Amino acid sequence: MCLRGTGETVRSRSGEAVAAEPPSAPAAPRPWPSGHRRIADLSHVVSPSMPSFDDDKPRREPTGPAQADGAFGFWLQRWSLTEHTGTHLDAPAHVIGGGRTVPEIAPHELVVPAAVIDVRARAAEDPDTVVTVDDVLAFERVHGPIPAGAAVLMNSGWDARWPEGDEAVRGVGGDGAWHFPGFGPQACEYLVSRRGVAGVGVDTLSTDPGSTTEYPAHEVIGRADRWGLECLRGLDQLPPTGATLVVGVFPGEDASGGPCRVLALW
Repeated sequence: MCLRGTGETVRSRSGEAVAAEPPSAPAAPRPWPSGHRRIADLSHVVSPSMPSFDDDKPRREPTGPAQADGAFGFWLQRWSLTEHTGTHLDAPAHVIGGGRTVPEIAPHELVVPAAVIDVRARAAEDPDTVVTVDDVLAFERVHGPIPAGAAVLMNSGWDARWPEGDEAVRGVGGDGAWHFPGFGPQACEYLVSRRGVAGVGVDTLSTDPGSTTEYPAHEVIGRADRWGLECLRGLDQLPPTGATLVVGVFPGEDASGGPCRVLALW
């Protein structure tokens, strides 16, 4: 669909009569990339009211007036946010001194097979649950070994809480503590040492569960020079295996992490 006034603009600039009919469809559909028929966006939209790990919310400021509907012009916004806002990647440098920063992560580490471990039933009963080595082994008994260089993603269903705001996403309990699922450090150690994964991802605010005070999963992943993805959404759309994850992370200079547009193709 064209914006209002597009046809008139083209005609006025070319000096020629231009037919008003829309362009015809291509003779044949363009082929999909080999092996991919579906695409899912696993990213939350960044907004000033989005849930976050702390109270430092993203801020935006228009740098000029928005154009009237159909008018031509340039509308811009200035954003202020931390590197770990919304759906984002933790580089090793986030938790380990001297660790790799985002620009130092190689491209092939950001386009990887995805293995999705479903812990939704358990998380619904126990918000402090973690992905364990037993979960990994049970997954592999059904789906085969997790390949080296893959990303292992925890589907806890926690992303359904996102519209409810901070308290729901943080899982604030009656004791005031946070309660949401994550990865156990033993599972992380197994995945990096025995399976050689590229990284792990969660649909919660942190790779570690909300109840932690020491962040051992972060330390295991960081010391192993791997990345972590946090605040994913829509993992229920993906098959347990067979999807390719594409992590489009903001490549800030010396960045310890960055907001991402994460896509899955299968």
